Amino acid sequence: MISDHQNSFPHTGSVKTILTRSVITVLVWTLLLSLAVWWNVRVAYQQAFELARTQAEIALAKDLAFRKWASKRGGIYMEQGPLVSPSPFLNHVPDRDLETTGGVKLTLKNPAMIMNEITREAPQFYGINTRITSMLYINPVDAPDEWERTALFIVEGTRETYYTATLIDGKPYLRMMQPMIMEPSCINCHAWTGIKVGELRGGTDVSIPLAPFYAAAGNQARGVAASHGAIWLLGLVSIGFITRRAMIVEVERSHQEAQLKEKNLELQDSKQYLLTIIEFLPDATLIIDNSGRVVGWNRELTRLTGVAPEAMIGRGGLEYAIPFYGHRRPLLIDLALNPAVDSEGRYEGFVRNGDIVQGECYAPSLGAAPAHLTSSASLLRNSKGEVIGAIECIRDTTEQMKTQKRIKLLAKIFNESGEAIVITDSENRIIETNKAFTQFTGYSHEEALGKNPRVLKSGIEDKKFYQNMWRSILETNYWQGEIWDKRKDGTLYPKWLTITAIRDPDNTITNYFATFSDITLRKEAEKRIEQLAHTDTLTSLPNRHTLVERLTQALEQAKRGEHMLAVLFVDLDRFKMINDTLGHHVGDLLLMEVASRLKGSLRAEDVVARFGGDEFVVVQPRIRSQVEPAHLAEKILKTVAAPYFLDNNTVYTSPSIGISVFPSDGMTVAELFKNADAAMYHAKAAGRNTYQMFTSEMHTAARQRLAIENSLRSAVANDQFVLHYQPQVEPASGRLVGLEALVRWQNPDDGLVFPDRFIPVAEETGLILEIGRHVFEKACQQAVRWREAGLPPVKIAVNLSARQLRQPDLPEMLSEIMKNCGADPGMIELEVTESMTMERPVESVRILGALKAMGIGLAIDDFGTGYSSLSYLKLFPVDKLKIDRSFVKDIEVDPDDAAIASATIAMAHTLGKKVVAEGVETEAQLEFLVRHGCDIIQGYLFSKPLSAEDAELYQAKLAERTV
Repeated sequence: MISDHQNSFPHTGSVKTILTRSVITVLVWTLLLSLAVWWNVRVAYQQAFELARTQAEIALAKDLAFRKWASKRGGIYMEQGPLVSPSPFLNHVPDRDLETTGGVKLTLKNPAMIMNEITREAPQFYGINTRITSMLYINPVDAPDEWERTALFIVEGTRETYYTATLIDGKPYLRMMQPMIMEPSCINCHAWTGIKVGELRGGTDVSIPLAPFYAAAGNQARGVAASHGAIWLLGLVSIGFITRRAMIVEVERSHQEAQLKEKNLELQDSKQYLLTIIEFLPDATLIIDNSGRVVGWNRELTRLTGVAPEAMIGRGGLEYAIPFYGHRRPLLIDLALNPAVDSEGRYEGFVRNGDIVQGECYAPSLGAAPAHLTSSASLLRNSKGEVIGAIECIRDTTEQMKTQKRIKLLAKIFNESGEAIVITDSENRIIETNKAFTQFTGYSHEEALGKNPRVLKSGIEDKKFYQNMWRSILETNYWQGEIWDKRKDGTLYPKWLTITAIRDPDNTITNYFATFSDITLRKEAEKRIEQLAHTDTLTSLPNRHTLVERLTQALEQAKRGEHMLAVLFVDLDRFKMINDTLGHHVGDLLLMEVASRLKGSLRAEDVVARFGGDEFVVVQPRIRSQVEPAHLAEKILKTVAAPYFLDNNTVYTSPSIGISVFPSDGMTVAELFKNADAAMYHAKAAGRNTYQMFTSEMHTAARQRLAIENSLRSAVANDQFVLHYQPQVEPASGRLVGLEALVRWQNPDDGLVFPDRFIPVAEETGLILEIGRHVFEKACQQAVRWREAGLPPVKIAVNLSARQLRQPDLPEMLSEIMKNCGADPGMIELEVTESMTMERPVESVRILGALKAMGIGLAIDDFGTGYSSLSYLKLFPVDKLKIDRSFVKDIEVDPDDAAIASATIAMAHTLGKKVVAEGVETEAQLEFLVRHGCDIIQGYLFSKPLSAEDAELYQAKLAERTV
């Protein structure tokens, strides 16, 4: 029997698998035992090393104990002789040599000398060598070797024992150094070194030979290898026994399976015959046996579900339902197998007739849209009448259902369409209309049937119009256009009509299809749009579009007539403040009144238009010299600047006017507009309420300003801004109390750009809001980084712009940034100028109060340069006032600056606020400010603005100095 099994081994695939697994098991067993041996050997050597380290610590402890004992009791006097002579290293000790009353000469030996002499004799005992060494030595014998120099450097930094394994004369040693701290009892002999009590004097090191320890570890390792080798051999024998037994069992099982397969061949042949027939049935067919396993799955079912037979044949546990439905489609095949279940729950709507069940349902997961199925199922019985399974035939009726739904949908669209629809026969008699037809014409569906659409004819269009319309319909099958029609009540209205001729395959017209809509509102809107396209709705002046048209005409006339033409660009000063303070209603009234005054200031031939916002343009189409637009500008200045009485408010504004003249300042409309606009900006820069004639220098400045603006937008998008930090120091203690964050533009082409070059442009274009947000976010992130680096806490001061302070949601925005960065409000201080706060003092008090309530520090910058109201100053919840550098610059030579500075300090202290002086560069300035009680100093005397890295080093150094 055994030989039969053995002969069968080569023919059995499972036996090969068993052999393979046995080989793998042997390899894994060998690997595990090898790893165990390796691990135990490694542990043995580690333990040997730890024993050596312990021996070194004991040796150092003995040495340290002796030195402490000897240093506390003083040195030891020994009788001079061949082995004892006075030490030249103790010449500084007055009592080094003594003589007893008996005439015996003694000399002093300090603990270090005694220990050195002992340790020089120690290596002969087990090779252990202990000695003391230092970078400061007198005796060359005590000079550190290379390892000791490294150890002294490490011990000096850590003040902890240091040890490593190293080679001495080619043999392994453990070297350990213990720090030696200067104690009071050591001063007598070692005061010459200058080392103070508590400081590192040197180190005591010991060398332990590792060979004896490693030898013991080797003996232990050989024992481990021998024991594990025996275990390995035992495991191999066990694996061989188990493998042989498994091979015998597998061969027996293979013979049994072969006999079973032969018995099933006939059954499989007959089953395959049936399945082949089912495969070509037109309906999707599913067959399961009485245990619920799939035995039939034809190709129509594969097409219907998208699941191949190979994936489903043999599946049980209702898995055949998954392709139909996310959970389960109500398969009739289940209902057929369960005669106790009547049409309830999910089976509702199905009908049972004996063994057959029929019905309809939806299967949501058959494709992109739900599938509508019609199916029937029946039990399958054998010759004895026993149930051996069930069969279900499924037909996809989705397309039939879609067709029905589409017909219903088209009917609904036809009837509910917003456009009127009329269908006529070949004789142009109405055969169908929808609801919109009745709404537009007043004729009901019944009244319109059989009539000719000419009953809607208005009589406005002539005969030729209708001839052209019908010619287009008959030749192209299509006509579209605007036409007037008449309702049932006789009223006329315009409509947009589309007519299409419908032809059969023989090209004979069978029907006409017409749609139309009432365009009365559209016609009215077109008139309104035409008016709006040329007129400003608020002021009734010509708008920009009309202005360009008229200026283009005037320019052509000026070119032909060779005369001059002037363009005046008028911009209202402080209009935004009026609009924001008094409301848009008052702002609109002001614009209407300004428009009226401008019209009253002009000649009949002149043109005035609203260019946009608070900007107006005046065109003088014919002038004899450049004096004329200047005179007109002076007249406009006087007229527009007069007070306005609007809605119980007295309002003041003034114009800033820029003037360009054809042909000297431009040959096109665009050039004249651009140059007049540039001149207007120069008028604003000159102090407002004035006018400027365009010059070539303005063009250059405008181009430079535009270049800066374009680059600045790119800088904002690419985050090209960096922060530098200028320290703020408390002069009394020298302590760093703050850092002012100063923004710089890291321009790829021009390098580091200072704020005076780009901040005015940013303020003017509104980019300052995004730049300010970036600056605040970077400052918060930097504060968090310094906190995480362990630096002492200092506030970072960030400047707010006027536009930022006018943001109503400024506190909420800053709070969100701090939350995202993980910064505390106490880390940040905000600086605002006094002129900025006084633009809208009430709103400033509200916003500053909200910021103060959040815990953010507040300071007024450039104090003394604005027009502060002391009544408002006391309401501002600020912590600091910053004296402007203009008062600090000449404080030691200018009595006025000195008086302003001292008065500001005294006033601030009276109000309970601290004072910061910026721009301090000399000792004389510092001495004056300190004498008058200035709290904080900022300026080049202490430091220039620093990069983030340099500021971090500055803080670290200052922290070390003040500890």
